Amino acid sequence: MKKTFPLQTACLMATLLLLQSCGNDAANETMAENSTANLPADASPAPQLHLLLAALPADDDPDSKTFQTLDGRGFDIDLLAGQKVFVNFWATWCAPCIREIPSINNAAQALEDEGYIFLFASDEDAETISTFLDERQFPGNFIRLNDFFASYGIGAVPSSWLLDENGDVTKTWAGAYEWDSEEMLADIRNPEVEELPGQ
Repeated sequence: MKKTFPLQTACLMATLLLLQSCGNDAANETMAENSTANLPADASPAPQLHLLLAALPADDDPDSKTFQTLDGRGFDIDLLAGQKVFVNFWATWCAPCIREIPSINNAAQALEDEGYIFLFASDEDAETISTFLDERQFPGNFIRLNDFFASYGIGAVPSSWLLDENGDVTKTWAGAYEWDSEEMLADIRNPEVEELPGQ
Protein backbone atom coordinates (compact mmCIF):
# COMPACT_ATOMS: atom_id res chain seq x y z
CA MET A 1 0.00 0.00 0.00
CA LYS A 2 1.37 3.42 -0.93
CA LYS A 3 2.09 6.02 1.68
CA THR A 4 0.44 9.39 1.23
CA PHE A 5 1.81 12.79 2.10
CA PRO A 6 2.51 13.76 4.83
CA LEU A 7 4.86 10.98 5.97
CA GLN A 8 5.21 11.46 9.69
CA THR A 9 8.00 9.00 10.51
CA ALA A 10 11.36 10.68 10.03
CA CYS A 11 13.28 7.45 9.53
CA LEU A 12 11.01 6.37 6.68
CA MET A 13 12.10 9.04 4.23
CA ALA A 14 15.56 9.48 5.73
CA THR A 15 16.55 6.14 4.26
CA LEU A 16 15.71 7.47 0.79
CA LEU A 17 17.47 10.80 1.03
CA LEU A 18 21.20 11.24 0.73
CA LEU A 19 22.68 13.66 3.19
CA GLN A 20 24.02 16.64 1.39
CA SER A 21 25.56 19.65 3.02
CA CYS A 22 24.08 22.99 2.20
CA GLY A 23 26.78 25.60 2.65
CA ASN A 24 26.38 29.33 2.59
CA ASP A 25 28.67 29.80 -0.39
CA ALA A 26 28.72 33.46 -1.45
CA ALA A 27 29.74 32.60 -4.99
CA ASN A 28 26.77 30.26 -5.35
CA GLU A 29 24.43 32.95 -4.07
CA THR A 30 25.80 35.40 -6.63
CA MET A 31 25.18 32.83 -9.36
CA ALA A 32 21.62 32.42 -8.13
CA GLU A 33 20.99 36.16 -8.16
CA ASN A 34 22.31 36.44 -11.69
CA SER A 35 20.31 33.43 -12.89
CA THR A 36 16.99 35.17 -12.34
CA ALA A 37 17.64 36.67 -15.75
CA ASN A 38 16.58 33.29 -17.18
CA LEU A 39 12.96 34.17 -16.45
CA PRO A 40 11.03 37.30 -17.37
CA ALA A 41 10.11 39.45 -14.37
CA ASP A 42 6.42 38.71 -14.83
CA ALA A 43 6.86 34.94 -15.25
CA SER A 44 4.37 33.02 -13.16
CA PRO A 45 4.50 29.20 -13.22
CA ALA A 46 1.05 27.63 -12.72
CA PRO A 47 -0.82 30.91 -12.22
CA GLN A 48 -4.02 28.98 -11.54
CA LEU A 49 -2.49 27.83 -8.23
CA HIS A 50 -2.09 31.43 -7.06
CA LEU A 51 -5.81 31.94 -7.65
CA LEU A 52 -6.67 28.70 -5.86
CA LEU A 53 -4.57 29.59 -2.82
CA ALA A 54 -5.85 33.18 -2.76
CA ALA A 55 -9.41 31.83 -2.66
CA LEU A 56 -8.77 29.76 0.47
CA PRO A 57 -10.88 30.92 3.40
CA ALA A 58 -9.22 32.47 6.43
CA ASP A 59 -8.23 29.64 8.74
CA ASP A 60 -8.68 29.78 12.52
CA ASP A 61 -6.02 27.10 12.93
CA PRO A 62 -3.67 27.13 9.90
CA ASP A 63 -1.00 25.31 11.92
CA SER A 64 -3.17 22.19 11.92
CA LYS A 65 -2.64 21.80 8.17
CA THR A 66 0.48 20.55 6.37
CA PHE A 67 1.15 23.83 4.56
CA GLN A 68 0.41 27.53 4.85
CA THR A 69 0.33 30.26 2.30
CA LEU A 70 2.60 33.15 3.19
CA ASP A 71 -0.45 35.11 4.35
CA GLY A 72 -1.42 32.37 6.82
CA ARG A 73 -4.05 30.25 5.04
CA GLY A 74 -3.63 26.58 5.87
CA PHE A 75 -4.09 23.76 3.39
CA ASP A 76 -3.29 20.09 2.83
CA ILE A 77 -2.04 18.37 -0.29
CA ASP A 78 -5.51 17.01 -1.09
CA LEU A 79 -6.41 20.53 -2.20
CA LEU A 80 -4.38 19.70 -5.31
CA ALA A 81 -5.96 16.28 -5.96
CA GLY A 82 -5.88 15.35 -9.62
CA GLN A 83 -2.61 17.20 -10.24
CA LYS A 84 0.93 15.91 -10.23
CA VAL A 85 2.71 17.93 -7.56
CA PHE A 86 6.44 18.65 -7.39
CA VAL A 87 7.49 19.91 -3.95
CA ASN A 88 10.93 21.42 -3.51
CA PHE A 89 12.05 21.69 0.11
CA TRP A 90 14.40 24.63 0.47
CA ALA A 91 15.62 27.34 2.85
CA THR A 92 16.55 30.99 2.47
CA TRP A 93 20.02 30.31 3.96
CA CYS A 94 20.80 27.45 1.56
CA ALA A 95 22.93 28.51 -1.43
CA PRO A 96 22.30 25.34 -3.53
CA CYS A 97 18.56 25.77 -2.89
CA ILE A 98 18.66 29.34 -4.12
CA ARG A 99 20.77 28.43 -7.12
CA GLU A 100 18.23 25.88 -8.40
CA ILE A 101 15.10 28.05 -8.03
CA PRO A 102 15.29 29.48 -11.59
CA SER A 103 15.67 26.03 -13.17
CA ILE A 104 12.69 24.75 -11.14
CA ASN A 105 10.61 27.68 -12.38
CA ASN A 106 11.70 26.93 -15.94
CA ALA A 107 10.66 23.29 -15.46
CA ALA A 108 7.32 24.46 -14.06
CA GLN A 109 6.72 26.51 -17.18
CA ALA A 110 7.70 23.60 -19.42
CA LEU A 111 5.32 21.20 -17.64
CA GLU A 112 2.38 23.36 -16.59
CA ASP A 113 0.25 22.21 -19.55
CA GLU A 114 0.87 18.58 -18.57
CA GLY A 115 -0.91 18.72 -15.22
CA TYR A 116 2.05 19.54 -12.97
CA ILE A 117 2.06 22.02 -10.10
CA PHE A 118 5.35 23.11 -8.54
CA LEU A 119 5.67 24.24 -4.92
CA PHE A 120 8.59 25.63 -2.93
CA ALA A 121 8.17 24.69 0.75
CA SER A 122 10.36 26.05 3.54
CA ASP A 123 10.03 25.35 7.25
CA GLU A 124 11.08 28.91 8.07
CA ASP A 125 8.58 31.47 9.26
CA ALA A 126 6.48 33.34 6.71
CA GLU A 127 8.17 36.69 7.43
CA THR A 128 11.62 35.27 6.67
CA ILE A 129 10.41 33.73 3.41
CA SER A 130 8.54 36.88 2.36
CA THR A 131 11.52 39.12 3.11
CA PHE A 132 13.76 36.88 1.02
CA LEU A 133 11.30 36.95 -1.88
CA ASP A 134 10.96 40.73 -1.67
CA GLU A 135 14.73 41.03 -1.95
CA ARG A 136 15.30 38.41 -4.66
CA GLN A 137 12.08 38.78 -6.68
CA PHE A 138 11.84 35.08 -7.52
CA PRO A 139 8.53 34.06 -9.12
CA GLY A 140 6.94 30.77 -8.10
CA ASN A 141 4.56 29.12 -5.65
CA PHE A 142 6.27 29.69 -2.30
CA ILE A 143 4.60 28.27 0.77
CA ARG A 144 5.45 27.38 4.35
CA LEU A 145 5.73 23.84 5.72
CA ASN A 146 4.00 23.77 9.10
CA ASP A 147 6.53 21.51 10.76
CA PHE A 148 10.27 21.05 10.66
CA PHE A 149 11.80 19.21 7.70
CA ALA A 150 12.94 16.39 9.99
CA SER A 151 9.30 15.62 10.83
CA TYR A 152 8.92 14.44 7.24
CA GLY A 153 12.20 12.56 7.13
CA ILE A 154 14.01 15.27 5.19
CA GLY A 155 17.60 15.15 6.37
CA ALA A 156 19.01 17.91 4.16
CA VAL A 157 17.94 20.59 1.74
CA PRO A 158 17.45 20.97 -1.09
CA SER A 159 15.30 17.88 -1.47
CA SER A 160 12.36 17.36 -3.80
CA TRP A 161 9.36 15.06 -3.93
CA LEU A 162 7.02 14.17 -6.77
CA LEU A 163 3.46 13.26 -5.80
CA ASP A 164 0.96 11.66 -8.14
CA GLU A 165 -2.67 12.69 -8.64
CA ASN A 166 -3.67 10.75 -5.49
CA GLY A 167 -1.09 12.46 -3.28
CA ASP A 168 1.25 9.46 -3.19
CA VAL A 169 4.98 10.18 -3.11
CA THR A 170 6.33 8.45 -6.22
CA LYS A 171 9.84 9.89 -6.47
CA THR A 172 12.32 11.72 -4.26
CA TRP A 173 15.52 13.53 -5.08
CA ALA A 174 18.20 14.75 -2.67
CA GLY A 175 20.39 17.67 -3.68
CA ALA A 176 20.28 20.39 -6.32
CA TYR A 177 19.76 19.71 -10.03
CA GLU A 178 19.36 21.52 -13.32
CA TRP A 179 15.64 20.85 -13.35
CA ASP A 180 15.04 22.36 -16.78
CA SER A 181 17.52 20.01 -18.47
CA GLU A 182 16.07 17.39 -20.83
CA GLU A 183 17.30 14.64 -18.49
CA MET A 184 15.51 16.01 -15.42
CA LEU A 185 12.33 16.92 -17.31
CA ALA A 186 12.22 13.31 -18.55
CA ASP A 187 12.78 12.05 -14.99
CA ILE A 188 9.85 14.14 -13.73
CA ARG A 189 7.59 13.04 -16.59
CA ASN A 190 8.44 9.35 -16.29
CA PRO A 191 9.65 8.65 -12.77
CA GLU A 192 10.63 5.15 -11.83
CA VAL A 193 8.21 4.62 -8.98
CA GLU A 194 10.12 4.10 -5.75
CA GLU A 195 9.08 1.42 -3.33
CA LEU A 196 9.17 3.13 0.04
CA PRO A 197 9.99 1.05 3.13
CA GLY A 198 6.89 -0.56 4.56
CA GLN A 199 4.92 -0.58 1.30
